[in-house]
Amino acid sequence: MTTAAPYAPPRDVLSKMRRRLTLWRAARPATLAFDRPILSIAFDDFPESAADEGARILERHGARGSFYASASLAGVEGPSGRNFSNSDIPRLIATGHEVGCHTYSHADCARADIFDILHDLARNRDALFEMGASAPLRTLAYPYGETTENLKAVLPPRFACARGALVGLNVGRCDLNQLRAYPLFGKGAVARFKAALQRAAKRNAWIIAFTHDIGDAPSPWGTRGSDLEAILAAARELGFAILPVSAAIERRLS
Repeated sequence: MTTAAPYAPPRDVLSKMRRRLTLWRAARPATLAFDRPILSIAFDDFPESAADEGARILERHGARGSFYASASLAGVEGPSGRNFSNSDIPRLIATGHEVGCHTYSHADCARADIFDILHDLARNRDALFEMGASAPLRTLAYPYGETTENLKAVLPPRFACARGALVGLNVGRCDLNQLRAYPLFGKGAVARFKAALQRAAKRNAWIIAFTHDIGDAPSPWGTRGSDLEAILAAARELGFAILPVSAAIERRLS
């Protein structure tokens, strides 16, 4: 058994500036508008607790989520607990959830060679196909939310969109190569997200939330099941459609 060591991308001032500049460079611009607000719940890496409890919570609310898989992490004990097993892939797909791409090696895409990343994306596609993901992986979540303008410029066209980790709503002029999202972990994150949910409802915006494990005592990168339940209930009260990322992007008005 192997254990994935925690990693955090650089947080110095220059790195933060680069992230902001990258947001609108090599963009795939689109004007997003919807006839009702949309919420997408994403699980990155994804731990078996997300595949089990996370999926069950969504299904109880008549919703489905996006599970971003790095094939190299399958069965690995990581910072958020044991990761998904091969059998989770076809099971989640069969019940209507999305399995998305999170690269094969879960490398920081802002610090890796472009050719290596493209090879990594293809390797992940092939490995997840062997696990049962027979349909193409239509969306990408950058590990750690990290990307570069060079990578954005050469993303394979099979990806309908890609998601980063800079907070914000997806409505109006957006970059399909770096959609915004809110974390559901960290101090005050759930409260901030609930406030953002209210703003999204008023604007008929698409809001994406991402986390890792789900449980009563989650890791620093995870979310309590009760908090996820409350978010889904609040979203239903506000009139949100709760859809996987790949389904949400198809709901935009032309």
